[in-house]
Amino acid sequence: MKLSILDYSPVDEGLMPVDALAASIRLARHAEAQGFARFWVSEHHGAPATASNSPEILMSRIASATQAIRVGSGGVLLPNYSSLKIAENYQLLEALFPGRIDLGFGRAPGADRRTSMALNDEKSESIPYSRKVSDLLGFVTGRHRQGSPYAGMRAHPVTRDTPRPYVLGASGATAEVAARAGLGFTFAHFINPGDDGPQAAHTYCAAFEPTDFAQEPSVIVAVFVAVGATEEQAAECADAFHLWLTHAESAKPFERVPSLATARAHRWSLEELAVRKRNEGRLISGTPAQVVDQLRQLARAYATDEVMINLMMPGESARLQAVSSLVEALSGAAAEQ
Repeated sequence: MKLSILDYSPVDEGLMPVDALAASIRLARHAEAQGFARFWVSEHHGAPATASNSPEILMSRIASATQAIRVGSGGVLLPNYSSLKIAENYQLLEALFPGRIDLGFGRAPGADRRTSMALNDEKSESIPYSRKVSDLLGFVTGRHRQGSPYAGMRAHPVTRDTPRPYVLGASGATAEVAARAGLGFTFAHFINPGDDGPQAAHTYCAAFEPTDFAQEPSVIVAVFVAVGATEEQAAECADAFHLWLTHAESAKPFERVPSLATARAHRWSLEELAVRKRNEGRLISGTPAQVVDQLRQLARAYATDEVMINLMMPGESARLQAVSSLVEALSGAAAEQ
């Protein structure tokens, strides 16, 4: 099983976004040293507890600070930008870091309604997602759909290889989009932990059509993870995670990722507990061995060999240690087989 990271650049309690971004760079270096396959960064707007709102800029910094790990977006949000501009950004990244760039893209706006309006204040219409995807791939390859007004146009700089595209999904609705275009498919189990994900992965693999982008289907499943040296420590990390998540998707999100001390002192309301219960399946937590076992089960459910973990744990040292301990546990589990 291969491990990868999706990083939100969490801003820990008592720190500033500049600290979070520096920590993300150190995490990427550590993940590369530990043999992780990819390091992807998110796009979130109006979310003060996470510092990653421009994947391309952060990707460039991370790729320049590492040597070989693939760097990507998880993901750039198509509704907010022109397909040509996205294609140009990722072609430039591919030119700067050949063979290392993943173009993960999604259909969500990544923001509340007012922020979405501010991001799109000069747009007069909403373009169907399938057309946005087709235009994006057309600008990357120079081969547009029949009847496209952009026929003959291509994003520059032209590179020997193209960025590797991945469709991000959270409901299964985009699985066939990825399959028909021969792209990779990443399911956000950390958003929708039900049966939709495995079914979407099956649909994608069954409908996959080889193209110049890929000859075989590629599924990645992404999930929140909290790791502790003991079950008690893991439970505390899970408490802090759920406290952050409960408020992150509410009208009053935390300004920072709550610390373990804040989580210990918090008195959960009945409403918060109800939200937490609904979110339980979005997180895998436990000791390193327990987490590795659950990640393997998740990979089997999705019929994939790659799991992307999202370490929304408080404290940079805890996140770095989680990477090391999971690799050690994974190696130990493999040796026992």
